[in-house]
Amino acid sequence: MRLIFIRHPETQANVNKLIYGRSESDYSEAGRTSILWVVEQMRNLDFDVMYASPSKRTTFLAEQIAKDHNFTDIRSEERILEMHCGIFENMSNEEAKKKYEKEYDALINNYTHYVIPQGESFKMVRDRVKLFLEEIFQRHSKEQTIVFVTHSMVIRSALSYLLKIDLDDIWHIKIDPASIVDIHYESEFAMLQGLRAPSSK
Repeated sequence: MRLIFIRHPETQANVNKLIYGRSESDYSEAGRTSILWVVEQMRNLDFDVMYASPSKRTTFLAEQIAKDHNFTDIRSEERILEMHCGIFENMSNEEAKKKYEKEYDALINNYTHYVIPQGESFKMVRDRVKLFLEEIFQRHSKEQTIVFVTHSMVIRSALSYLLKIDLDDIWHIKIDPASIVDIHYESEFAMLQGLRAPSSK
């Protein structure tokens, strides 16, 4: 089975270095430009299934890829939504620390396990992504190629599970906006076959 994970293009929230997960944000100029790059990179890849996070920044990219392939079956999947940042949504790090100093410090000191008030923890993201991927392996045949248009924390969670990397160590892998991550999965063994992004072309 081939698994292709694609991160959404850069957004204004990324440019402004805001903490956001479930909030919507329009593409930046660089983000809009990278859509064509992703579509071109995917052009010669035949795939069988496409799952997309319901966020606008992922759905639009998925639609552009699908349109280029004359593909109509985009499956919206909430379990690959970005990490819910709760009380910190749409804040800069400085704003979050000023308004919620105790909670912000707790997050920084234990990013993997701290559950953000009104949100979730990184481990919670990994747990839902793990369950979803386990369903994928049961639902689809090993000959299929499956595309996931999603978010950085979801991709990191998937890589943590598939490549057996501790969540605390997953930060050694850089997942830029519009990154395409290529995984081969067979008999419970995953291999990273490629990771590319517009910034590294």
